[in-house]
Amino acid sequence: MRYVAKGILICFVVACVAMLAAWLFLSSALFSSIRTTFVENLISKKLGQDVRIEDEVRLGLGWQLQVSATGLELPGSQNADVKLAAIDEIEFEVSARDLWNSKLSLSGLSLSGVHLNLITDKDGFGNWQSISQTEAEAGKPANSPTPLLAGILTDRKIDLTDIAITYQNDLNGLELDLQLPELLLKRDTETDVATAVGAGSLNGERFELNATFPAEDPFQVTVNFEQIAIAADEVPQENGLQVKTSIEIAELGQLLDILKLNRVLDGTGNIGATFKSVDGVARIDGLSVLAELDGGQSLSLTGQIGELGNPEDVSLTTRIRLYPEDAEPAPAASRYDLKLIAVDMVIDSVPGQVPQRQMVIKTNGFTLDTSGEGPPPIKFSELSRTPEGALKVGNINLRIGNPADPFIILNGSVDDTLQLQGISAEGLIDIPASSLISPELLGPDDQLGRFSGDFHLNGDINQLSLTNLDGKTSDTDVWNLEVHGTVKNVLKFEDLDLGIDVSVPSGADLLEALSLERVETGQARLEIDLVSEGTDWNASANVEVADSVLQILADLDDATSEPVLRGSIESDLIKIDQIRTIVQAAAQLRKIGGPEPEEKGSKQEDEGDQGALRDVTLKPIGRSILLSGMDMDVDVDLRHIEGAKGISSLQSELTLNKNELKAGPLKFEYGGASFDVSGQMDLSNDANLLTLTGNAGGWQLDDILHNLNFKKGASGTVYADFSITGGTDSPKHFANSMSGNATVSLRDGSIETQLLDLAGLGVLPWVFTKDKQKVAPIVCLRAPIIISNGNLSTKQTTLETDHVQVVVFGAVDLTRKALDLNLQPRKIGEPLSKSPWPVTLKGPLAKPKVKVKDGPKRLKRSDGADKMPVKRKLCVPDILQLQ
Repeated sequence: MRYVAKGILICFVVACVAMLAAWLFLSSALFSSIRTTFVENLISKKLGQDVRIEDEVRLGLGWQLQVSATGLELPGSQNADVKLAAIDEIEFEVSARDLWNSKLSLSGLSLSGVHLNLITDKDGFGNWQSISQTEAEAGKPANSPTPLLAGILTDRKIDLTDIAITYQNDLNGLELDLQLPELLLKRDTETDVATAVGAGSLNGERFELNATFPAEDPFQVTVNFEQIAIAADEVPQENGLQVKTSIEIAELGQLLDILKLNRVLDGTGNIGATFKSVDGVARIDGLSVLAELDGGQSLSLTGQIGELGNPEDVSLTTRIRLYPEDAEPAPAASRYDLKLIAVDMVIDSVPGQVPQRQMVIKTNGFTLDTSGEGPPPIKFSELSRTPEGALKVGNINLRIGNPADPFIILNGSVDDTLQLQGISAEGLIDIPASSLISPELLGPDDQLGRFSGDFHLNGDINQLSLTNLDGKTSDTDVWNLEVHGTVKNVLKFEDLDLGIDVSVPSGADLLEALSLERVETGQARLEIDLVSEGTDWNASANVEVADSVLQILADLDDATSEPVLRGSIESDLIKIDQIRTIVQAAAQLRKIGGPEPEEKGSKQEDEGDQGALRDVTLKPIGRSILLSGMDMDVDVDLRHIEGAKGISSLQSELTLNKNELKAGPLKFEYGGASFDVSGQMDLSNDANLLTLTGNAGGWQLDDILHNLNFKKGASGTVYADFSITGGTDSPKHFANSMSGNATVSLRDGSIETQLLDLAGLGVLPWVFTKDKQKVAPIVCLRAPIIISNGNLSTKQTTLETDHVQVVVFGAVDLTRKALDLNLQPRKIGEPLSKSPWPVTLKGPLAKPKVKVKDGPKRLKRSDGADKMPVKRKLCVPDILQLQ
């Protein structure tokens, strides 16, 4: 009995000592460092991250080992100044058996005061790095990480309070401050559904979080801000993961607040996309982004991003609209009214194939549509948030034109993308030089060479400056073009200093290079200097063609409500022969524009729009100046006009105001001939009709035909007076729409009988001359003409030879290029006699049908007059002279 009692006493003492030792180990400050090291190693091993406990660790005995620690810290990577994480207090229970077997199975987990810091410095080094990463860098094999929740959590409820996560990236300026006062994670044992419920704020913007994670069914996650709703729904898949995400934004301003960007946009938006991950390959399908601003601007983006990280697997369609479709600006006739409406971009890139792209720039004056094989029209990278709250694009590449051969390339950056401020870019221009003259000239055999150069752009959406412009032509001997200068405000074309120099060694070679007929103009040169400062404009030009020189000066002050352009056109030497070649060359150059508007319109109806440039409504620069509302006062002084028949001069004046354009009187005398012409255009309505009045006389018909390269001979002295009005869209439009009257007369003339044969009148040689001769005399010709909408009609046109008078009546339709004329020849002084062989000309102007008919019966005046006056008038129908 005594031994039993002694044994019990010994066991009791041992138990007490063990309990005391356990108590000392669990609670005594003496063993605090041991407890701390034990727990640090336990957690570090499972997290793969160094863990330090700065305060104390308390352990409690029971069915489960109760662990409580305060001052938990996760240090950052080496050389990191900021710790990765800090936990004010952590409590959990762990099974002693699992602990003995080196398993960490936590239950009753509670975290309070969680502070996570994810920091990346400007060199790209982050403050987080796991033990496995460190071992990998040291050449040690890394163990496969054990999933945290699956490996160490066995509880059905986790309570997290006072969570703060800070993300800061000095590379892109992104800062995120996530505050979660409480986050509850739990799993329903009956339904086996895990849920997460919490509320907090992101960069000061409050939100609510709800998520469900069924064991077998797809998960759902929703995050709701005041103006933003985010939803992510898993789509069931046999293999991999597929998540459909949508974001509805009722106010874009809150999104900017979340991203800590300046609140400079107001509007709505939505984003939709499907994320897929199969066998380690991730992609985004069904991407749809739409942002609509309160001002009417919008951005839409649709398509897919194939394998993430592979730029060759992208198909995107982007549309940027600066005006809503139902409120686009009116078509612009003047360049001052030109506005950008929309930009559409398409990129379709498939791995292993050449990427296809398209870029459409739409304005209210034209549309530029380019498509083909090549890189995307725009690339950008290095997005970042500035300390001032602006969104910066550090690297942007814009290619405008043909994808394989863009004519403008811009490389630069934008300091504030949302407001388009702080733009800085280096630009390259490289285009076929023929496109500077007309887009229709583009082709593989371009003899005009190329125009290339560089420039710099800087500024913002309100004032974009172009500096260091330096361009010139190359790869051609036909001409040389150089352009230099600066434009302080490109968008408004203000404050500029430009110099343009064009030299042409041979005008004939240039015309031939343009696939036009050669005209021997000799060498030519054009020098233009254009300078503006504020509202003051100054322009000077020097034009040289062979020996002829023309100086043009112009000044404009646009500060007044009614600006006036004052200028002068002067010359000390112009040769008449060179004027002829200049006119002929100008006639050839007019062919560059292609068919007239009427023909072009019908052609487009048959063939559709062709070429990159379409829907052009801009008027030629000359017409746009007329419609600008600017007043103009230009003096013309050609002091020395030299020709084979003498020397002359010409002075005139050109004035323009908001209601009308006046030119003249333009008076010129040379070699016994003269003309006096005045012009006036009514600008008070949309018709813009031009009225020409004047007279001319003393001009020799044979000289006129010679200057027109007409081979067959005719002579006589030509006189004319006229007053006609017509439209101004083109010379053809003027001819087809003109109305008014004109009288053309000829005296002491002759015509080769060969020319009569060509006209079909050779069947009546006796009308023009008694004997068949090479030349038929024409005593006079007088043609009073009435003009109406391009239709010329006459009733009293009279031609007289030495013994016959021919009266012509009928019409010529310039629009349809047809005529219908009747010619009645009679012996002079016998108007009532029967016309022996009247002639009709009817049909196309180029080849009318000539028909000789039996003469009509004798004529009779209604008033009975039947006697010719004693003194007969030339080229007045004899029947009208009867008494």
